[in-house]
Amino acid sequence: MKKNSTLYFSVGLVVLLAIVILVFGMFFLNEKDPRETFNHFYLRFTQVSTLVLDDPVKVNGVKLGKVENIELAGHRVVVTVRLRTDVKIPKDSEIRVQNIGIMGERQIGMILGDSTTYFAPNDTIDGQFDAGIAEALGLAGEVCDSTKVLLESVKKALNGTIADPEFQERFKTLLSKAENLEDRLMSLVNTTDPQLKKSLAGLNDVTVKVNELVAGVKPPIENLFAGSDKVMNNANALIANLEGVTKHLDELIAKVQSPDNTLGTLMNDKTLHDDLVKTVHSADSLFRVILHDGLDVNVDIF
Repeated sequence: MKKNSTLYFSVGLVVLLAIVILVFGMFFLNEKDPRETFNHFYLRFTQVSTLVLDDPVKVNGVKLGKVENIELAGHRVVVTVRLRTDVKIPKDSEIRVQNIGIMGERQIGMILGDSTTYFAPNDTIDGQFDAGIAEALGLAGEVCDSTKVLLESVKKALNGTIADPEFQERFKTLLSKAENLEDRLMSLVNTTDPQLKKSLAGLNDVTVKVNELVAGVKPPIENLFAGSDKVMNNANALIANLEGVTKHLDELIAKVQSPDNTLGTLMNDKTLHDDLVKTVHSADSLFRVILHDGLDVNVDIF
């Protein structure tokens, strides 16, 4: 009987020790201290990249919590973290998703501020995302893809131009013609350069002679313009005399046309004019008869 009691006690003790070890092992593996208490905060980010559950939460570089949940809320990602109750977060603190490894490992980093007002447990806090190696590799991949497309375009362009035998032949022909044109231009320059210099020298001589001619003609022209005032005065006097003559002619014409004188009467009396015309015609007929038949004069003597 006593032997069985000892056996039962030993089995019970082993089971109890196993339970204790299991409980402490679970706390150890989960990095939990049964004596510690925690508060929860909700951190909101535009993205979290490779952040996963149980990633550490470090306050000024000291690990004081971990990530418990990640979920999408609208256009933002809300990360639930737990922190020890002795940690207070000032409202001017910086909270970021940080890169901590070359394989893209992440953590939540907090840099506490100096404000005297603090976030309360279960508050929602806006954080920022720091690009890391994963984003850099992704960007490098995009750059490589873009570079590949660019190289293909360049290769295609080169194959269509420089690498094309037809283009090479045309380019050689163009270079040959350009060299021929250059030689002809040089020959033309060498031929015309002396003549051009001679022409410029002659033009310089002509310019000097023209300047001398202008200097010699300048005084007579100045005298001509100086005497122009006198000419204008004489012209004005001549015009005045012509106006007087015109006035006298107008008066003479008026007198001639006036019926008060003989000439005016002749000009204005149509009957007299007609009689004079008839008389002239009769005299003309008489003279024609005399010229044709001769003059027959009969003289009667009393």
